[in-house]
Amino acid sequence: MKKLLLIFLLSMSQITSADELSDFEVLGMSIGDSLMDFMPEVDILYGIEKYKGSNRYSHLREPDKFFEITVPKQENDLYDGAEVFIKNTKTKEYKIYGIRGYRYYIEDFDACIKKRNQISEILINFFPDSKTGSLITEDKTGITDNFSIGNSERIIDVNCINLEETYRLKNNFLEGLSFVIRNKEFSNWALDFK
Repeated sequence: MKKLLLIFLLSMSQITSADELSDFEVLGMSIGDSLMDFMPEVDILYGIEKYKGSNRYSHLREPDKFFEITVPKQENDLYDGAEVFIKNTKTKEYKIYGIRGYRYYIEDFDACIKKRNQISEILINFFPDSKTGSLITEDKTGITDNFSIGNSERIIDVNCINLEETYRLKNNFLEGLSFVIRNKEFSNWALDFK
């Protein structure tokens, strides 16, 4: 049985212990699950078609290796949005390789960092033997402050993004907390730039 829900992390409710990163859940889903257990196939196919027109990952060597599918918002959900990543294959297994949940902190970077630090502390306590890392990147478009924890098979990233306001408004972008869990294959794809 899967042990953790990110919703608990975001709400800071009581959390039960987790044995492995592979047991970690976001929106009740875990890496390796079939998306068919959470969404009807017609919604998955609609999500795939919507993704194909977005060209979001054209900066990667294999931009169409994975599809990004938006997960419908659920009642009482503490997320402002979520996506899952499935592999682009001829078979219709719809296996989940990555999951991202996010919460908006528009023009409130300090509150985002505070929540990110709370989540990071919980993850470190739950997975004391996992490797951790932090990285802050900044350019003219904004700042990304990232915390990562993982092992050889799974990685969890919790980051805050604070965009320069004119840039954010011009491009209709949102900013805030992002929580991503991904397996090794998905991680390698996401970092394989052209």
